Amino acid sequence: MANGVVSTAHKTTAGKPVSKALRVLIYSASSLTRAGVERLLESRPGIAVTQTLATSRELLPAIAAHDADVVLAHVESGEQAEQLLTEVSAHEIPVVLLLESTGSRNLAAALTLGAKAILLASPSSGELAAAIYSAAVGLISLSGELVESLASVLRSGSGSVASADPYDPDYPERLTAREHEVLEMMMEGLSNKKIAARLNVSTHTVKFHISSILGKLGAASRTEATTIGLRRGLITI
Repeated sequence: MANGVVSTAHKTTAGKPVSKALRVLIYSASSLTRAGVERLLESRPGIAVTQTLATSRELLPAIAAHDADVVLAHVESGEQAEQLLTEVSAHEIPVVLLLESTGSRNLAAALTLGAKAILLASPSSGELAAAIYSAAVGLISLSGELVESLASVLRSGSGSVASADPYDPDYPERLTAREHEVLEMMMEGLSNKKIAARLNVSTHTVKFHISSILGKLGAASRTEATTIGLRRGLITI
């Protein structure tokens, strides 16, 4: 890295390295956010915005078409972040998430699924650029507020996010609305393919939701998960 610009392995015929701008795809359902983020990045050295996308279904074709180096995605919830990361993971492209808010468990899930940087809404131009630079070279970065949030959880009680009891009615990170839907369909005996068709998502995304449900409920199988769901009133008959 020289003068804040990440260089990839490109050489001239004389063998001298040539600096190449990082190709960045921007995704957000909000036109204001897309325009604002693009404006923040337009003057940053070593960064070139190749396309801005309004819908997530445009993202995978755009990654292939533009040979992007980094995806900058604005999402409104941890659930949307998890779904996006699951679908993009096969392309092995660094993802910088711009979130409205997040809980510690959603933060941990996003990092586990491969997010290289997570920022809260309204970052500065410098913060955005730094996150993109670091993501491109495989480093992980978080905004200061998120670091404090995660650290406070780790310092509290037993000092472990994973040790919190997901059955405690006061526990803040219970099943998401989408996970409740999937659990209900599991109770109906629907296959992953049928659940995916009903929700209009990929089977890979359904597998991720089921894995998350099993983890949160402490279940070893779909059957055990539905049994726990019935016992705890998470499923209505």
